[in-house]
Amino acid sequence: MAVYALSYDEPDALRDFRDAHGITFTLLSDPQSEIIRAFGILNELIDADDHPWFGIPYPGTYVTDAQGQICAKFFEHNLAVRAGPEQMLRAVRGEALDAHDPAESPAEVEFEVFLDGAALAPTVQRDLVIRFRVPEGRHVYALPAAGSRAVEVVLEANPALVLRAVQRPAADEHQLAGTDEVFPVHHDTFELRQPLTVNRGPGKDFSAVVIRGEVHWQVCDDAVCDIPVSRRFELSVPLETSPPRAMGDPEGMALEPNAMAHFARMTARRK
Repeated sequence: MAVYALSYDEPDALRDFRDAHGITFTLLSDPQSEIIRAFGILNELIDADDHPWFGIPYPGTYVTDAQGQICAKFFEHNLAVRAGPEQMLRAVRGEALDAHDPAESPAEVEFEVFLDGAALAPTVQRDLVIRFRVPEGRHVYALPAAGSRAVEVVLEANPALVLRAVQRPAADEHQLAGTDEVFPVHHDTFELRQPLTVNRGPGKDFSAVVIRGEVHWQVCDDAVCDIPVSRRFELSVPLETSPPRAMGDPEGMALEPNAMAHFARMTARRK
């Protein structure tokens, strides 16, 4: 497995960036945005006369298999946000949202909530994982669940968090006994994943984020459905202690003493 990063910066600018930040993976230079165009990710919202920004790609990550075929991709609306390493590793491994069956089936539906990763960071997207264990011979409803309560997670609004759509596993089809009605359901052990990142803007200084929310489900078997269930949860998640440097930050500029020279040359080459 190998990691490559591609940008439209000059090779010597990438070398200085690599040395300043101790980067160990390969940085590739595409100063005329030829590869960027070939992948169809040129940011066309930037005018060709907008120097030096014209030529940058939409920020994103591709995961390929051993044959070079793209098997997953991550693209964000926010230039500063990237997929977290845990998300990319799951894509590399081809892991589904269905976990292995537990060694012993629980008597009631159980769930646990945890972050897939050690901490949150302002520029790294990670998954809040809600893992369910359903008793043997029973199921919970998936979406859509007409007339029943589908399993779901709902987080309380928090200005410190930026959320993406919840990722759900593929549902199984379940036919009601004695009828032709078929419903999507989940069995055994499975996960819902809520991708999120932290929003720590200017003047906001905190070391942890408290995530609060509710999970909902309705469990049934072939004969009877229980009443819908709602359970609250609260999870305190730490923040990484060294957030990435912003452009123009004095300490960041000290790490990259040639940054302004590279920026000036990039501007000049686009004129």
